Amino acid sequence: MKVLIVGAGGQGGPCASILAKQDEITEIRLADLDTAVTEAVAAHIDSPKIKTDKVNALDSDDVARAAAGADCVIDMVMPWMATYVMKGALKAKANYVNTAFDAPYWDEFLAGKKIEELTLYKEFREAGLTALLGCGMAPGFTNVIARLYAKKLDTVDSIKMRIGKAAIVPNEGKYDYMLRPWNPGWSPKQALVDCATPTYALEDGKFVLYPPFGGIEECDFPEPIGRLPVTHHSHEEIYSMPTTFEGLRECDFKYYIMPQPAMLYAMGLCSQDEVQVGDVKVKPIDVVAAMVPKPTNGLIGETAEKLAAADKMSFFEMIVQVSGIKDGKKTIYHVNLPKMNAPGPELLKIYGTSLVYVALPAAVGALQIMEIPKPGIIFADQLDPDLFIVIMRRTGYPYKWTETVY
Repeated sequence: MKVLIVGAGGQGGPCASILAKQDEITEIRLADLDTAVTEAVAAHIDSPKIKTDKVNALDSDDVARAAAGADCVIDMVMPWMATYVMKGALKAKANYVNTAFDAPYWDEFLAGKKIEELTLYKEFREAGLTALLGCGMAPGFTNVIARLYAKKLDTVDSIKMRIGKAAIVPNEGKYDYMLRPWNPGWSPKQALVDCATPTYALEDGKFVLYPPFGGIEECDFPEPIGRLPVTHHSHEEIYSMPTTFEGLRECDFKYYIMPQPAMLYAMGLCSQDEVQVGDVKVKPIDVVAAMVPKPTNGLIGETAEKLAAADKMSFFEMIVQVSGIKDGKKTIYHVNLPKMNAPGPELLKIYGTSLVYVALPAAVGALQIMEIPKPGIIFADQLDPDLFIVIMRRTGYPYKWTETVY
């Protein structure tokens, strides 16, 4: 199986490292507009399977050129670029996987379109190709888990997702975290846009619009994270799930409140509208993004010692709660999904990287649609969850989660 990965940065590099370890993969083309990034990542992974290329993700013809002869294109660039890369994959007669999506699909779901009516569905279907959208961690693994537990119910009426984080720094005071420099770990501008974007929740079968940081509530996460305030957050699951889960009446996604972005939003510093400052016009969000450290390629520089230390300080938890009727009774599956990129030293041995939380689900999704094609556009929640878990574990992943049934 030959794969083109478009985007060699924070997720593309780890995905290449993971796929290089899989027997099914014979060639990995790692492509980016920045050739220095691709060369550095390829040298770090040091696999004969990897070839590098320069590609413009906004040029479908260039993507098609890079994808010629490939079986699958894995899109690791920004979500708004998806349709450009999809068209390139189509021209090259290759299957397609991404980890996130937005326009035009969010608007099409809100307009009530069926999956068969979505942009490029017909083209992929007629070509006998599969386009798998939203197959990262969230969306992606969250969707697979939701489907896994929905299968245990006779009917499903509610899916709720919550994400919490904590960093336990030695000798740090209780509130010192509020003064830490903010670094989302990926594009700071996109992170701010996400925080400042109104979003929807499905309530009683209808989409309800919430303002940024709307719907605040407290959520109990396993220790050491504990209780955190969470709010509605712009995310893909709330758009695809109401269509792919028959009978769903409630669906929302809430993220813990990060104090720095919340304050920036409250001060208007997430605005993309120009303001006059002296003799120049600037967008507040651009000023903030320029001050935040740029995301680095965490793949390069990972060591077992650093990862062991991170495992003791950095904690991340996802909750997926699936509710419905089973044998005539109301049943709730409450699933706790701990940090996916731990234990770091063990993952480093298995994949050459610990950064598996987005890259591994994408790799597994690519392997799965090649094993069982589903022509057209599909979403992670439409994959066979049992097969997904089998393929994921086949790669050597030691991940475990816990469930509680109410």
